[in-house]
Amino acid sequence: MNSKNLFPSLLLLFSTAGFSQEDNKPQITEITKATFFNPGVSYEKPIGKSQSLYAQVFVNTSFGLGYSSSLGNTSFIYLDPAFTIQYRYYYNYAKREANGKRTAMNSLNYLCSILQTTFSKEAISNSYYPETKRRAINIVGLAWGFQRNYQNRFSLDLNLGGGYLYTKVTTIDDMGQFISKNAGQFTTVGQLNLGFWLNKRK
Repeated sequence: MNSKNLFPSLLLLFSTAGFSQEDNKPQITEITKATFFNPGVSYEKPIGKSQSLYAQVFVNTSFGLGYSSSLGNTSFIYLDPAFTIQYRYYYNYAKREANGKRTAMNSLNYLCSILQTTFSKEAISNSYYPETKRRAINIVGLAWGFQRNYQNRFSLDLNLGGGYLYTKVTTIDDMGQFISKNAGQFTTVGQLNLGFWLNKRK
């Protein structure tokens, strides 16, 4: 499937599953949060009893050490502007409520489809060179996650999954010349957000 058509297809898949089961689910609430791990701001908007659209603008932090035969030992740290848009389907309300656990402020587990863009000079693997200018690194994927918004305003949000990454890369051709080309690869998807919810207390 063409990567441009992948995200709309995933969104349709989750929407179909969500609407078929939403009659016995709670009403998801609107939430605004400020995060200090991946510093930024997020906003979540309900679009059904168990579904929401989630958007976040943040600073993506990445670092690491590596080695390749062409580059030798390498190390890096990047602080890059990024944004993500997610469709979320929350599914374990009844179980948490039956166990007396908090469900307010969307404190539930969820499945989501993800579109994330980071503007970075980072090389996506040791096969390529770091870029001289920031370019968009795009990821579309599916993930499982959980969100907990506690009464003291502390917020924990974690998701993990898999997806497809596509961007421009710099490499060397058979003539020894640097070239820029489009490249893609399957990748893991994961994000941990720690912060505080900003809504008025009810």
